[in-house]
Amino acid sequence: MAEAQQKADKEPSLFSLLSRDTMIVFAALTLWAASDAWFQVTGLFAAELLSAADGIFVGYIVAAIFHEWGHYLGARVSGAQTKRTLPKSLTNLFRFSFDFNNNSSRQFHSMSFGGWIGHWGILVLIFITLPLDTLGRAALVSSLFGFAIFATFIETGILRKTFGGAEPAAVLGELSTRNFRQAGAMGTLSGALMLASLA
Repeated sequence: MAEAQQKADKEPSLFSLLSRDTMIVFAALTLWAASDAWFQVTGLFAAELLSAADGIFVGYIVAAIFHEWGHYLGARVSGAQTKRTLPKSLTNLFRFSFDFNNNSSRQFHSMSFGGWIGHWGILVLIFITLPLDTLGRAALVSSLFGFAIFATFIETGILRKTFGGAEPAAVLGELSTRNFRQAGAMGTLSGALMLASLA
């Protein structure tokens, strides 16, 4: 029993966690690229729809992973105490825990803005390097943009309160399902409008 608990509490190495996420990003982008290439070679409507669906799915995965690693780097740059965790499933976005009791508000803000740099950075990189001449490519960029708006909408509200002096842990505890639904609606609408403008 004690041995099992010790194993569960063990922090995964930085290399193993980074390798895992790198493989997920490469696999996701390869899946999307294959459907995009299929459409370009064949011109089939079904291939175009598949590449667009893949673009939406893959954009979310890639943005989320870069967002979380941005948070981690922001925390580490500030000297914050963190503990890496192995996600229990592919849908679990969290890669580390932040010690709210032993870290300052300044370190929390550094962690927060690191996440912004992560998701906006990958969006800008893909936007300027990828020709947006197919529906699948437009969908990929639009999905990245939608996630960026979603995450920024959620975290702007948190930062507004913490810069005003509220404790970060208390503010995070106040987040409700309604907050996430509103942010999700903003992200979805923003992504849809971006897709409409690019397609």
